[in-house]
Amino acid sequence: MVNQPRRASGGGSSGRQLNFHQLYIFQMVASHLSFSRAAEAMEITQPAVSIQVQELEKFLGITLFHRRPRGLRITEAGDAVLAYSQQIFALSSQLVDTVQELEDLQSGHLLLGASTTPGEYVLPSIVGRFRQMYPGIHVELVIGNTRTIIQRILDRDMDLGMVGDHVEEFSNELEMVDFQDDEIVLVAAPSHPAASLVRPTVEQIVDLGLVSREEGSATRLSAERQLRDLGIVPEFAIELGSNQAVKQAAMAGGGIGIISRLGISAELKAEMLVVLDVVGWDCRRPLTLIQPKGRYLSPSQRAFREFLMAERPSFSDSTAGS
Repeated sequence: MVNQPRRASGGGSSGRQLNFHQLYIFQMVASHLSFSRAAEAMEITQPAVSIQVQELEKFLGITLFHRRPRGLRITEAGDAVLAYSQQIFALSSQLVDTVQELEDLQSGHLLLGASTTPGEYVLPSIVGRFRQMYPGIHVELVIGNTRTIIQRILDRDMDLGMVGDHVEEFSNELEMVDFQDDEIVLVAAPSHPAASLVRPTVEQIVDLGLVSREEGSATRLSAERQLRDLGIVPEFAIELGSNQAVKQAAMAGGGIGIISRLGISAELKAEMLVVLDVVGWDCRRPLTLIQPKGRYLSPSQRAFREFLMAERPSFSDSTAGS
C-alpha cells in the first residue's frame, strides 16, 4: 500500500512548499539508480545527495527508494513522484523557452506532425516561407501515417499536426480546422491497358489490381470508403508505405495507383502517369489541422498557426487546377 503524502503543519496555502532542488536531485538519483553516480553527474558530494533525498522523503512521508546491497530500486511511490517530477521539469523548460521566444520571435522551436500527403506536398513550402519570416525559429516536421500522427498529438508529443481526413472520433480531445480539400485519383502508366479504356467502371479497375498505401493511411481510408459507397469490397493487389512507392509501382505498370492529385503534378506533366476517368469515382477528403483542445500555444506555435491559416486561401487557389 502506498503511503499518502503528509500535509505540512499549518494547513491550507500557509503550508510549506515542495523543494524543487530536492525533487531534481531525486530525479537524478532515480535516473542513475545510484547516489554516487548522481552526485558525480551533478558535481556535488554523495552525502549531500543522500541528505536531500532523505529530506524529500521526510517531507512527503514516503520511502522513495529501496536501499539494498546490490543497489537502489525505486518504490511504487517513488515511481509516482518521478512521473510528476518529469512533468514539472518539462513544464519548467517550456516556460524558459516561451520567455525566450517572447522577444520578437528571435528564437523558438516547432515540432509539427503530418500524414504523408500534407507532409510531402503541402507543409514543406509553407514551412519554407515561414522560416523566411522567422529565421530564428527551428522547425521540425515529422511525417507518418494518419493514425501515428493523431496518437502523437493526443499524447501531446507534437505541437500541431495536419492529417488527410476528418477525425470525428477524437472531437472531444482535438481541435480541428479544415485547411483545404484534396482529391484522391486513380492513376496508371500510359502503357497500361487501363489507360486505353474509355470511361472504365470501378469493377474493371479493381480487376486490374489496385496499388494502395498501408493500413492507417488516410488516403487508403478515403479510397476504401469510396469503394464501399460504389458497392465494391476493397481489395488491393499491392500495399506500400509511401506515396512515392505507390507512384513508382503504378509507373512500372504494376497496377492502378490510388493517390492524391497533389502528389502527381510532375508525373502528369512528364506523361509518366495518367488520371483515369472512372465512372462514379469522386473521392475527396479534407486536409485537417489538429491540436489538443485547450493546449497553450507558445509564441512560435501561435505565429505558425496564424501564418498557416493566412496561407490557406492562396494555397487552395494555386492547387485548384492541378
